[in-house]
Amino acid sequence: IPAGTQYKYYSVPLDVQFPRNALFDTLYFNAVHRITTDSAEIFTIGSPFVPLNRSISITLRPVLNYSTAKNVGIYRLVGKNYSYEGGKWNNGAFNFTTREFGHFTILTDTVPPTIRFIYANSQAVRFKINDDLSGIESYEATINGKWLLMNYDSKNDVIMSERKSKDELLKGDLVLTVTDNAGNKKIFNYKIQ
Repeated sequence: IPAGTQYKYYSVPLDVQFPRNALFDTLYFNAVHRITTDSAEIFTIGSPFVPLNRSISITLRPVLNYSTAKNVGIYRLVGKNYSYEGGKWNNGAFNFTTREFGHFTILTDTVPPTIRFIYANSQAVRFKINDDLSGIESYEATINGKWLLMNYDSKNDVIMSERKSKDELLKGDLVLTVTDNAGNKKIFNYKIQ
């Protein structure tokens, strides 16, 4: 594939669209579709060691049956872990964009995120939140139904409150809702005295 030009790769199991300037240099492209012995469907697209300059669009046409629910998504294999890529079903195919080459598979995430209470008092609240597969999409905290500003430290998976005014004390019913990228929700309730 020549660098600096728009290019479309078509095959039975997958299509890849390279926008103009997606590649840094001319690329010898490879694409492989296989089903492993444990019935995982793997789509290998390019080499994970080759960087992309811009996002590419990929359409996967799996041969195995998958649910079309929101909790089904595309994941890139990173060592023994998975990195969530997202995607949407469209006429029996899965469409997504990525800035990474590598090995991709389709997984279902049915496990909600975890919320671990650290502390909550009249000055501040603090929690550790995590999601093992698709990752955290959003979080929202309220006290007595009123929105509470929270800051997220993604390196440590910690969220902590930030008050508008130092005179305003946190008191009442705290509700924390954490949602992952697959749409799974976890709700934590606590009464601050």
